[in-house]
Amino acid sequence: MYNLKKLHPVHLEDLVRVGRNYDGGYVLSNQQIEKTEILLSFGINDDWSFEADFLNRKNVELYAFDYSVSSLIFKSKSLHNFAFMLGYLVLLKISKAKVYGRRWYYLSRLSKSFKQFFRKDLQHYFVPKFLGEKDDEKFTRLDTVFKSLPNNIPDLSIFIKMDIEIWEYRTLPQLLPFFNKINGLVIEFHEIDIAEKKFEEIIDLFSDQFDVAHVHANNFGGIIYGTNLPKVLEITFINKNMIPNSTFFSSLSYPIKGLDFPCDETQYDIILVF
Repeated sequence: MYNLKKLHPVHLEDLVRVGRNYDGGYVLSNQQIEKTEILLSFGINDDWSFEADFLNRKNVELYAFDYSVSSLIFKSKSLHNFAFMLGYLVLLKISKAKVYGRRWYYLSRLSKSFKQFFRKDLQHYFVPKFLGEKDDEKFTRLDTVFKSLPNNIPDLSIFIKMDIEIWEYRTLPQLLPFFNKINGLVIEFHEIDIAEKKFEEIIDLFSDQFDVAHVHANNFGGIIYGTNLPKVLEITFINKNMIPNSTFFSSLSYPIKGLDFPCDETQYDIILVF
């Protein structure tokens, strides 16, 4: 089993929550926001509250990546649900019609919101691609993303948000040559129980240049059988050059009251003991 002690956060006094409460928001250091000039976001799905809140605090360039969503995809799904709603209304199956009606309404609003937020004139760029080990129509490499950015980007000016699946773990070492440009990352690691060895390798790789600023267990994932270790962790890393005088661990209890919220609102949050 992985060692939770390796993830004990350092002492920071400027932690803030960015994004909505419950699932979709993350905790980071306010100085990371202040230092950021470019926000890279990998994994959008149907919630960009983190990106919107971050940009509300500081207006920076956003590059968001996700092959699975777009305004057109949301619109197509909404029309699909609209058709089912009409069909059940004709059959006088009102309860089922209401279910599809609610989905149609939600997806319609989502499609409009996506189109309004991800706009080139706002420098909110959306790229319909997943992370991968090659560059093609569906995937992009992390190092390709960095090489496409301007050459004169100052050190510590990039913040990264990643919600990655197990098959994307192997892409993270591609960040190594660009560590000096990154002030921090918040990564949601899924299925740690299956990818434990790769997870530990990533933590060791990051530990040379980054400290853990915050960690929270996503209670949707549950815990590994026979342990108290979560299967899904949300970890915020901060570049050590941002906090050269930080020499001791946080004494806070995790989850942190007022900053952390259970991802699944119907269940208790998972307590972390380092």
